Amino acid sequence: MPTVSVIIPCFNQGQFVDEAVDSVLAQSFADFEIIIVNDGSTDDATNRLLHNYRREKTRVLTTVNQGLAAARNNGIAAAEGRYILPLDADDRILPGYLEKAVAVLEKEPRVGIVYCRAALFGAVETDWVLPEYSLERMLVDNIIFCSAFFRRDDWLATGGYDRGMIYGWEDYEFWLSLIERGRQVVMIPETLFSYRVASDSMVRSKEKWQKVEMFKRIYLRHQGLFADHIDVWIDALLEARDRYHTSRLYVDCGHGISDGASVGRKVELGTRRILFDLSGFQGMTALRFDPVDTYVVMEIDRIVATSRSGQHYELSQIESNALYSLQGMLLFDTEDPQCFLPELDRQMLTHITRLSVELRFLALADQALEHIVAHQKELLQKQGEKRLSHKILQGGKRLVGSIIGSSAMVKRDR
Repeated sequence: MPTVSVIIPCFNQGQFVDEAVDSVLAQSFADFEIIIVNDGSTDDATNRLLHNYRREKTRVLTTVNQGLAAARNNGIAAAEGRYILPLDADDRILPGYLEKAVAVLEKEPRVGIVYCRAALFGAVETDWVLPEYSLERMLVDNIIFCSAFFRRDDWLATGGYDRGMIYGWEDYEFWLSLIERGRQVVMIPETLFSYRVASDSMVRSKEKWQKVEMFKRIYLRHQGLFADHIDVWIDALLEARDRYHTSRLYVDCGHGISDGASVGRKVELGTRRILFDLSGFQGMTALRFDPVDTYVVMEIDRIVATSRSGQHYELSQIESNALYSLQGMLLFDTEDPQCFLPELDRQMLTHITRLSVELRFLALADQALEHIVAHQKELLQKQGEKRLSHKILQGGKRLVGSIIGSSAMVKRDR
């Protein structure tokens, strides 16, 4: 029997399956099996691919659509490995993940969850910065992504993923079940997992009412754990604040600018590329790119528009409401930074389906303001030095003039 079973749920994501499977087959640790769970896909291409899918160490389990939690449970029920790794069909793991995670689980019998550092790719490319694990942080928010290793025996003991988590966070609830059993958590300090941000997805966030429903369910299933650490929740309520920033592309389809006609992306200081899908908009007349919703010091390396035919247009004109523009660096002293793209007129926009922005955030929020204030002080200092230099120059001219005048008078006296 294999040591590791990699479970890949798939619902209408056939175009990504090979990438996920390839990333597993490229692992240095070879004692594994791959189980793809076709969770009632309705996409013909996905069903054709998985109907006769032939890859090394891989088998396909086909079921009616039951949702992500059930799909994972169905795959694990059919698995033979001692250790389980869930992997969504559109994500990837990097070489070495299996080997290093198995080594931890074999060495430390009390460890029940092993994960690693991660990166985002696709519509957003950046490191996925997650805080270091602690029980206190885990009780406030999920800080362990879905593709972490666990023991199949623990899955059996807890009853697996809760199918009632219909709006997501089924992995969060499951991690809490393992932690409640006294299992320890280990993070491998290397980036070995890549999470895809889809080009047609909005900011990675649920509706507020969905969050309330899911967290209520999590609390009811783990009341003892939360009650034992109620001080963590009190601290979180007292210090509550937004934890991420949003970049947004506003699309004017003849009715002006509004949040309803826009595409948002979660961004962080390390974000390097943002991809906006425009294929769902009709009659576009103008675009406005708001790089982030706070003060910012940044550089825009390039903006590329892609047409339906696959042609790429690199934009050369970018206008903005930045306070300063310094050799490609933009300094915004407003919490509503705006960039305008005059080259994309109404005629050109009829052909555009995607916009890619490559950038670098050098400072955000209060740190950005500190940079701007420092630059203003530098400017004032230079202006002061320039005025002083001008006064010295004028004084020197007067002195020289006075000397020349005195010499002339002496000559006349002689």
